[in-house]
Amino acid sequence: MNIVVCLHAPPPDPDGLGLGRDDAHALAQALALAQAGQHTVTAVLAGTSHESGPLQRALVAGATRAVRIGGEDYGSVDFHTLGQALAAGIKRLGADLVLTGARSDDEGLGAVPASTARNLGFPCIAGIEALAAAGPRAVEVVVRGGGRKRRLRVELPAVLAIVAGPGGPTLRGDRTANPREVELLTLADPETTVVRRRTELLGKPEPASRGAEEVTSAADLIAALTR
Repeated sequence: MNIVVCLHAPPPDPDGLGLGRDDAHALAQALALAQAGQHTVTAVLAGTSHESGPLQRALVAGATRAVRIGGEDYGSVDFHTLGQALAAGIKRLGADLVLTGARSDDEGLGAVPASTARNLGFPCIAGIEALAAAGPRAVEVVVRGGGRKRRLRVELPAVLAIVAGPGGPTLRGDRTANPREVELLTLADPETTVVRRRTELLGKPEPASRGAEEVTSAADLIAALTR
């Protein structure tokens, strides 16, 4: 199973983890799954080279790979565009299961996981506190919502938005176990992608600082992203 964990660049962490709480919990859950079976864990972050700290922390914790999606300052884009960029990168990497912190955008709305799932064409389940393998193509999850906890079986592929709950696996820190460095994955012409997406949302054209390609459907947009 290929597990991808989407991280984001959080504000300075007084605890020194280098990760947001939900992101750290998502990464720990992915690594626990990997230890229980023959699974790979790839940490992914869309951002600049100065924001790669969470990826380096993921490698220290034992992630198989760490990939930074580059091309622009993603901190200035909306959650639609960020979800598109993450989905385009994940499609290139390949994924059976995508884990992400539930509160992975600045507003704490959990919109980025939903946008990523929509652009991947995967189902998305939020409020996951714990998960375990339930066969080669399924996981069993514990979901909190409405004051109750439920246990569900989820067929893969899927995007699961993780919340930090009590207990659960913790991150270790053996850097010698993974000598790899952060890899760079650049999407084609991200500036025009942002322009096209804003035009689609707002219903009016927005000038680009350089030439923009016109697309007429979401499928064409994704194709342009992955070229």
